[in-house]
Amino acid sequence: MNSARCLAVFGLVVLLAACTSATSPSPSTAEPSASEPVHLGLPPGCQPIDLRAPNGERVDLTGEWAGTGRINLGYVERIWLNHKGDCVYGSVLGDFVLTEPVPFEIITNLSGQIGSDFDIAFDVVVVSHDEDEMVEYSTMVILIEWDDDGRIRLREDRAPGEPPDRCPRDAFACPDPVIWYRVDDAPPS
Repeated sequence: MNSARCLAVFGLVVLLAACTSATSPSPSTAEPSASEPVHLGLPPGCQPIDLRAPNGERVDLTGEWAGTGRINLGYVERIWLNHKGDCVYGSVLGDFVLTEPVPFEIITNLSGQIGSDFDIAFDVVVVSHDEDEMVEYSTMVILIEWDDDGRIRLREDRAPGEPPDRCPRDAFACPDPVIWYRVDDAPPS
């Protein structure tokens, strides 16, 4: 009798499952379809990318960077990057030495995507708190490279002296192209 009861319960479960799946509503248009891949943990618009260093290690740009050249005209700049899939977000903060009593602060935000040819096309937004309340937008391309000692570096794709699109104001002389190294892996200066 117990085996007959188990068989009846099993048959009822199978019947309910078949009826439930046959009458379930179709997915809404707001849900992702099978043709649109969903990449959990990545911001909208970012795709997975598998970039490898010459030694075979996966490239991850997340962390603190510093180096030569300047973005927001700070005397000493630190760059913090967050690398998610093929997207890279960052902020550039600079230390300023001013003799004027007027407060002068600049924050530069970076947002870009990495190409399979190891370049990052960045949107650069410079926000300043001074008498002009400056907000500037420009673009720049950064190349992901390795120096002769195998250290990863990020180099702006322009020659020294070549005017960039990203100079924040015409009145300022634009600095040399940036070359950034990880703070914990920078070459001796």
